[in-house]
Amino acid sequence: MIPRISLLLLSITLLALGLPLRPSAAPQAYAASPPVALLDAAPWGINTHLATRYTDLDSMAVPAELVAQSGAGWAREDVHWWRVQPREGVWDWSFTDAAFRALIERGVKIVGVLGHPPGWATPFGGDAPQDVSFYAPDQQRFVEYTRAVVTRYGGYVDHWEVWNEPDNQLFWRPTPDPAAYARLLIETHAAIKQIDPQASVLLGGISPFDTRFLRGVAEAGAWQSFDILAIHPYVDPHSPEDGALLAAADGVRAMMERLGQKPLWATEVGWSSGPGDRDRVGVDEDTQANYLTRAMLLMWRAGIERSFWYALKDDPGNPYGLLALGSGRNDYSRPKPAYRAFQTLSRQLAGAEFVSMNDLFTREEVLSFEPFGRWTRGDQRNGTLNSSLAASHSQLSAALHYNFPTLQNDYVVFTRQQPAPIPGTPHKLGLWVYGDGSANTLKIWLRDAEGELLQYSFGAVGTKGWHQLYATLGGELVAWDRISQGGNGKLDFPASVAAFVLDDGSDSFVGRGTVYFDTLSAVGGPEGYDLRARRGNTIIDVLWSPDQIAARLPIAAAQATSSDHHGNTSTFSAVEGVLPPISLSETPRFITHETP
Repeated sequence: MIPRISLLLLSITLLALGLPLRPSAAPQAYAASPPVALLDAAPWGINTHLATRYTDLDSMAVPAELVAQSGAGWAREDVHWWRVQPREGVWDWSFTDAAFRALIERGVKIVGVLGHPPGWATPFGGDAPQDVSFYAPDQQRFVEYTRAVVTRYGGYVDHWEVWNEPDNQLFWRPTPDPAAYARLLIETHAAIKQIDPQASVLLGGISPFDTRFLRGVAEAGAWQSFDILAIHPYVDPHSPEDGALLAAADGVRAMMERLGQKPLWATEVGWSSGPGDRDRVGVDEDTQANYLTRAMLLMWRAGIERSFWYALKDDPGNPYGLLALGSGRNDYSRPKPAYRAFQTLSRQLAGAEFVSMNDLFTREEVLSFEPFGRWTRGDQRNGTLNSSLAASHSQLSAALHYNFPTLQNDYVVFTRQQPAPIPGTPHKLGLWVYGDGSANTLKIWLRDAEGELLQYSFGAVGTKGWHQLYATLGGELVAWDRISQGGNGKLDFPASVAAFVLDDGSDSFVGRGTVYFDTLSAVGGPEGYDLRARRGNTIIDVLWSPDQIAARLPIAAAQATSSDHHGNTSTFSAVEGVLPPISLSETPRFITHETP
């Protein structure tokens, strides 16, 4: 594991830590940062599952009140087809009516998820007719079900998500089929708009880290058949920062540059406080709470308009909830720390606008591509690498011209004849990249102290214009990122840069283009973050550090108040415009102060 600094007193100005840009000999074009939405009075949502998991119709107000008290403005509720229409021609709206009524009466808006067909409504004959099926439904029957749902609730619910995770084999059997989903989406979108023209249709939440399914949906002609692109950017077991949650939507944004912009919502994200279906170990309850706040803030910074935590309550064997399972599905008596974290976040930032986000990292140059050096292409003859002034971040940049001709896994490798040593023991590597709007992935090979050759990903090259991508270096790598055989699969320092790789974002991608990159930096030192927001004359700085550091914050006011989700509050007085050292930890602290 990469060693962390245990305690550091920083007397630097947090809000003046942006990476300085080097002078350039050529005009620079920087990619615009994703627009960050103004938060409304109740900006975040929860996957509530009241209609499908709470079993007492008469006390539906109990969980609904907890949703409202959390500060959530939105609930994501399943309208399980197999429950509301167990047999053809037979409808049972009782639980959906009760759940929707209880939430709406408390001012909570609803995203209704359409899906989970009964066995009788799919072409697959192996499922029980009246039980849930995850096979693709009969399209005409699905449209009829959708019409019934939207007709019943259209006056109260105006956001509908078509299916849940159609790119996931668990939820679209026998195998995900983007063309089939596109046909379903086109027909369902038309049916919803015919009944309620003002309704918003959400693409069923997909993984943003693999855009092949989304590309298939677009190629099948369904890009205009949804209003909001819903993603599920799970990065567990990694932390929000190590999982690069800030860059989760980069590949999707690259597609939107070509196909048309859509609002981005994250309709599921979460971590389990114990063994779950995505993470066999999980985290403890305090860490889950810390990750919740940090994840919601990072996604807000990334331009994701609205995010929904998964879930309100623990499920047996899947403790992702804000509340513990307790004695069963109807026991809502034990809120976990994550519930208080959600509540604190909602109260502190309701109605706020984003100002800035800075970190405390130090950055040390590894490669500037000046001089360019000697590079050798690998066996796949899919491109060239040369120095260029065509798109320049500093003086010269590297221009990677690629041609991916097949429907197989195309990639190209360029090995540096003289490995470039990486200084210190950084947490991650940063690289300036000028993308071409594709979802192709830029990777780096590192040679470590034990001789292992290991691969790390910067992610999708993204949109045109210079932007910085990061490759996180911690943890044990999966088998396909271990380029050499043997070893422990971890990066042991000292290490050096061996090669750059461009990999196709999808085997279905055939095409050519040019990607520029420049100034590779080792990012190390203390890990700390400051997200600044503003509400009127009130400034809210949200500070956290996995490294247990202390920092001093400059403010214009005489005093500031600190609080966290544990209920700890304190007041600090500024001395010559700077607060005394504030101890930071993994638990975000909300520092509020006024502007003159």
